[in-house]
Amino acid sequence: MYLDKSLQTYLDDLASSNSTPGGGSTAALSGAMGSALVCMVSRLTLGKADYAAVHSEIEAIITNAEDVRSRFQNLMQADIEAYGQLAASFKLPRATPEEKAARTQSIQDALVGAALVPLEMVELAAQLVKHCLRVAEIGNKNVLSDIATASMMASGAATGAAWMVRTNLNSLKDAERVHALQQRLTVALETVSVGSQQVVKIVGERA
Repeated sequence: MYLDKSLQTYLDDLASSNSTPGGGSTAALSGAMGSALVCMVSRLTLGKADYAAVHSEIEAIITNAEDVRSRFQNLMQADIEAYGQLAASFKLPRATPEEKAARTQSIQDALVGAALVPLEMVELAAQLVKHCLRVAEIGNKNVLSDIATASMMASGAATGAAWMVRTNLNSLKDAERVHALQQRLTVALETVSVGSQQVVKIVGERA
């Protein structure tokens, strides 16, 4: 797992001609960094007399944002594995009708997995933006530029991951499932879009 390796190793592998890591894991990393920034600004709010009234709420945000960060970190590897399963399915034999049918089913199953991983990233980014918005409202105003950055990282994670979702859904034959996943994607992206714009507005007013 890349979490156990240096950042330099990850970036070098990302720049290589290998298919993974790619856009999906990069989106997850962006989300993890955005989550970490939310935690940082929140911790810089705790213990300050001017923010004593929101102490409990800030602590709750830290707890949840740490959970989001942990999940984003795990999704970096999950995306790599999902792509690997899909790539392996395309390599299955197809010399006979039975082999063709098995290969097709394997590909369709792998496409679902490859779509669900980045979709979770988008939905996590929607959670993250909500935290960014609240911290922008009540957090330490001396570090609001960091919460604005966190919001942009969440937005980038969602936008990037959404492309991975769409790419895999384009090849999925189950129309009902495609519709359901597209609906989830639309809702999450709207939350991210609206929330990130509100963060920028609030930071501009408070900074």
